[in-house]
Amino acid sequence: MTGSRPTPRSAAPLTGLILACALALIALSLPAGRSAEARSATRAHAASPRAHAAKHLWIGVSDNSVALFRDPRFRWLGTHLARLVVPWNVVARPRELAWDTAWLQAALAQRVRPLVAFNADPSHPNRLPSVSAYGAAVDAFMGMFPWVRDYSPWNEENHERQPTGRDPHRAAQYFNLLSAHCRSCMITAADVLDTPNMGAWVRSFLHWAHRPRLWGLHSYVDVGRASHERTSELLRMVHGEVWFTEAGGPVWRWERPYGVARATYIVHPESYAETLVHRLLALAAISPRITRIYYYQWRVDQTLDWARRHGQLSWDSGLLRPDCSTRPAFFVVARAAGRVPSRVPRARRNHSGDCV
Repeated sequence: MTGSRPTPRSAAPLTGLILACALALIALSLPAGRSAEARSATRAHAASPRAHAAKHLWIGVSDNSVALFRDPRFRWLGTHLARLVVPWNVVARPRELAWDTAWLQAALAQRVRPLVAFNADPSHPNRLPSVSAYGAAVDAFMGMFPWVRDYSPWNEENHERQPTGRDPHRAAQYFNLLSAHCRSCMITAADVLDTPNMGAWVRSFLHWAHRPRLWGLHSYVDVGRASHERTSELLRMVHGEVWFTEAGGPVWRWERPYGVARATYIVHPESYAETLVHRLLALAAISPRITRIYYYQWRVDQTLDWARRHGQLSWDSGLLRPDCSTRPAFFVVARAAGRVPSRVPRARRNHSGDCV
């Protein structure tokens, strides 16, 4: 990480809810009444770390829809952090560039600090660009949006379906180049998913990365298992801050394992997603080095039935339902952000499908 850590404007620090959630997480790991999965997770780490008050933890939202900024409840939350994922060569993709420009302009207008994560080219998802091609593209992007100061060189770099999953050396080269292009920016050295390969991948990445001091983590596995195993592993391995650059509780998700032609929809009650938000906040409280959460996501504008018919959506962990009503998880996030849930403004879905 280069440059000093900024203070997000008007973001509300977490309060005693964090400690309560941390206690809940510890209770989940006690022997009595645990599921077999929870018992297995607990055996993987003998001692729990101390929980911290996390007064410097800030909550943002990860969502690529510009409609996020039109929703009065987003403004009401008072967060000034949001994450956008774009193709690494978005400057050469006019259609996506127009969408992402609208998103970034809306963020600027509302004084929201964007975290931009570069990702694979959708036309060639398994192909890694050369370092020079990557450098030219991100340099052009930075020139177009000089107010963007937070970046992730690549999204979920250790994921088995990401081309960087097989090449931590190239991932480190992207980080080194991006850091050199903007020495005053906040740049995550790596943005990793807490899967079993995380430790080995990060160790390899560290051989080539130049003085990394900020890390991105997607804590889906630990949150799902009520565990801190992989989060604690990363904290032991690296120096500096850790941001949960993507984390959330899915209401439904679509899975198609390798070698299986037919997709499977896994559906959870909304109370399950609410529980996962509590776990997420508790996980963030285990270390003062965890300083930001970007909750994924705000809203999916189509229902599961629509997704089943059309096959164009694979995930819904929205704080809002497609009809714009609030889910229980929304109120957990609102309380964590220091808001009074009974005062949430009303919103409805308009003819364009936005919540206004």
